[in-house]
Amino acid sequence: MSEPTGALTFESLVRRVAEEAGISYHGSTGQERPNVPIDAHDLFKCKQVVNDGIRMFIADAPANGWRWMRRIASVTMTATRITGTVDSVSGTAPGTYTLVDATLTASYDTDDDLLNYYIYILTGTGIGCYAKITGYTAISGTITVADWLDSNGNAIAHTGGAVPVATDTFAITPVETVGGDIARYPLPENFGGDPAGRIEYASSTNHASIIDWCDESYIRARRSVSVITGYPRHAAIRPLEPVTSSASAKRRFEIIFDPQPVAADTVEFPYTLHFDDLQLEAGDASSVSGTTGLLDTALNALYPDDYFNGWKIKIVSGTGKNSYANVDDYTGGTAQFDVVDWLFISGAVGGTDPAASSVYVVEPVNNLHPAGYRFDEIILAACMAKAEMEFEDIAGNYVEQYHKKSLTEAFRIDARSAPRQLGSMNLGERHARERTWTDVEYN
Repeated sequence: MSEPTGALTFESLVRRVAEEAGISYHGSTGQERPNVPIDAHDLFKCKQVVNDGIRMFIADAPANGWRWMRRIASVTMTATRITGTVDSVSGTAPGTYTLVDATLTASYDTDDDLLNYYIYILTGTGIGCYAKITGYTAISGTITVADWLDSNGNAIAHTGGAVPVATDTFAITPVETVGGDIARYPLPENFGGDPAGRIEYASSTNHASIIDWCDESYIRARRSVSVITGYPRHAAIRPLEPVTSSASAKRRFEIIFDPQPVAADTVEFPYTLHFDDLQLEAGDASSVSGTTGLLDTALNALYPDDYFNGWKIKIVSGTGKNSYANVDDYTGGTAQFDVVDWLFISGAVGGTDPAASSVYVVEPVNNLHPAGYRFDEIILAACMAKAEMEFEDIAGNYVEQYHKKSLTEAFRIDARSAPRQLGSMNLGERHARERTWTDVEYN
């Protein structure tokens, strides 16, 4: 389900701040409608103000926090783990790799049986790397992957890491795990490390057993003696670290279960969302490459290869104005955006190709603030208030309006999101008025 057409995107918030500060881009003649700045300093400042404004709004939460930040994490477990030894590997970076293990054909005798599974290298030259399987040929036991990733999720082709070789051992799982261990699963990137409630089996899983949160050392101690299988009764959260010795660049977390899952099940638990900065870039093309490539040398070496892959790039001024496309490939060393085809504003193929000096904006496809459409005006007020604090030329009483009117309205909107029968959401934890039972464990 798509957002309302009036939803404020990151681009629109940046544009509003830039317009108020008098630094928006109005085309080479100065006569076009306002767009986000293309000056690197001005654009950075506006992006910083908007992100800081959103953070300010999040910090100004009611006593029990914003209800819109309460999310449900869903983790799908598996009991399937396939192991083997690599016979051979082919392929060079970047590109398509193949890995062969002839013994796979005995159990997986149909093409694409392992499609969309994950493969993890457990020992050997490629230890720690993994990939999502994009193809499987049963007659030879050949697995195809688009690229090998290191433990941090970065493409081996761009980090200089080692890809698997013959005699490396591997594990394959049908869902993403941590290092191929079916007791460990990565959690969402916006999970900050603290579960906000009980962990339960999802609906219709037909389990009455209770899962208890515990310290991760308890599970480690149990698994050090013996790894038992069954329906998980304990779960723990811990930082996600790579298999290799280098420290993780991301503050990701994982969940570990005990006993190790004996069936494919889903568990859920509430958590508080953590805000990641919204991203956007803009500039003018230094040159174009054919009909599908746009280069901006101002971005040279600022972003790694593939950073903008999947983002939406649109031309906002100059040749090709209003044409857009999804970025198919980005080359960091030359700052080149490659697309399959430029589209008209209507979405029809064959849009007008850009040329040197065409002005572009590139951002993720769904580049929206996390609070949701109903908080758009309050988020805008927070961004304008932050702009008034940061830009000397802005004096519109935005700070006063934000604190005296917008924030009060935000509290009312947030309170209305609770079901009426729950009463006030600021009275602390509410208790269900029904009889419950908890299983008793005997030593």
